[in-house]
Amino acid sequence: MRTIDDVLSKLKPVFRAREFIAALGRKADYAYVALHRLKRAKKIGGLRKGWWAKTGATPEEIACAVSYPCYLSFHSALHAHGLTTQIPRFVQLAVCRKARKYVFQGNEAREYRVKKVEFEGFEIIEGIPIAVPEKAFADCLRFPRACPAAILAEAKEKVNIWEVKRTCNKRMLKRLKEVENAITRTP
Repeated sequence: MRTIDDVLSKLKPVFRAREFIAALGRKADYAYVALHRLKRAKKIGGLRKGWWAKTGATPEEIACAVSYPCYLSFHSALHAHGLTTQIPRFVQLAVCRKARKYVFQGNEAREYRVKKVEFEGFEIIEGIPIAVPEKAFADCLRFPRACPAAILAEAKEKVNIWEVKRTCNKRMLKRLKEVENAITRTP
């Protein structure tokens, strides 16, 4: 019979109660008691009904698990790739369903809806689906409120701008031109 700590070590950083029950192989009542004991021991934390996170799980891991299917993009992805020094205030995700906002463990997650045909251009890094730098930059151009122009200006020098332009429509190209103009105006 597996111990509770063995089961916990084999689970992902964010998991559902039913996954824990199945992995434990015991009755649900026993598993819920074990979950609450783990919470009291500060080995896990409750996210919302039926969702748990291991202590040390990053906000990005948590948000990607709760919002699945999604990928980390916009300012969050630019920062994760080291393209900007500005730290994002919330986790930003691209989804292809109705977008929502929610709060978990004092962190905020914001989802932005992209078309199904645009739901691509990401890779899995350390278990987190994250947009490649050019895709994150293009997503920021598509949703102007997702990322300020100053952050785009900082990241512009480190991305392949021709790859970005290939995915841009007229409105996005206009915003890119505004970002470029802002760069030349700054001393």
